[in-house]
Amino acid sequence: MGTDREIREQLEEAAQGGARPAKAQAALAQVPRLFEELAALEEQLTRATVDAESTLQAAARHLVSAGGKRVRPTVTLLACGACGGNMADAIPFGVAAELTHSATLLHDDVIDDGPTRRGLPASRVIWGNTVSVLAGDWLLTRSLEITAAHPASARALPALLATMRRLVEGEVKQLSLRGGFRATERDYFQVIEGKTASLFGWACAAGGWAAGREGAMPAALARFGEGVGTAFQLVDDALDYAADPAKLGKRLGADLVEGKATLPLIRALEAEPALRERLAPIADGADPTDDLCLQVIDAVRRSGGVEAARALAREHTRTALAALEVLPDGPHRRALVGSAVALTERAF
Repeated sequence: MGTDREIREQLEEAAQGGARPAKAQAALAQVPRLFEELAALEEQLTRATVDAESTLQAAARHLVSAGGKRVRPTVTLLACGACGGNMADAIPFGVAAELTHSATLLHDDVIDDGPTRRGLPASRVIWGNTVSVLAGDWLLTRSLEITAAHPASARALPALLATMRRLVEGEVKQLSLRGGFRATERDYFQVIEGKTASLFGWACAAGGWAAGREGAMPAALARFGEGVGTAFQLVDDALDYAADPAKLGKRLGADLVEGKATLPLIRALEAEPALRERLAPIADGADPTDDLCLQVIDAVRRSGGVEAARALAREHTRTALAALEVLPDGPHRRALVGSAVALTERAF
């Protein structure tokens, strides 16, 4: 991967050309047996819920089978291979990461009154909020059981429990800030470090543990994962104000409608304090009008909030890639690099 300068140049090249999914896919294609192991992971995801009560199983499988990027389990497998391990040994940890992520989505949809997920009606819409929450709880339990049964559980299980605690704390922090639009950048990063980065970090470190590694390699992978997870969320939040809605899969300003002050909006509020007065009705519980959403989106763009989030995402990615220097060069590490850059440079 090379020096810090080379890392920065790679990110700048990707930024100039937009997202490079083809380049990332080419790097993934160079990893022996990756797609076969990912297919095996999909089978294990389905089998993971085979003994669930029928209603819980239906609600959970509705979400899990709807697809998704499978970013977390993919980096788990790649991390294992980068540490010299057999990727098949990391599949259970990849399943645990995806089930944990799915559980948080089931809970988020209840908290946010989300109507859809991955282009389908959310589980809560079909089975109700109670079943959706319980299905999420069940998936968290199942991910712990799977992790506890792994030969590397002594290292992975305590770390997953700590990650789940951070996930909950991040969610509670976000809820405490919702609607008031008083969040600072420090608040914002505390939320995403808990809600998003923590699970990315565990998923990457777990790959190292599955390969039988301890110490420097899993620690470096955890730093890589947390950096990529932070960048991933920053880009998501930038896309909410700047993407093509057809490509984004939801209306622009969805975070605003849910009362979330993400970094682009925080920057806009700093640049235009009067904007806070226009957001007062939302803080009081009113649904924002389309006209207000457009005004806020324009303010975010004027303030440079989108560009700021993008720039910070690149900085976190640069730091994340530097952490991989402790790993030997090879197709697995190169695929981790390519995936990180592609996630950071997703096109608007």
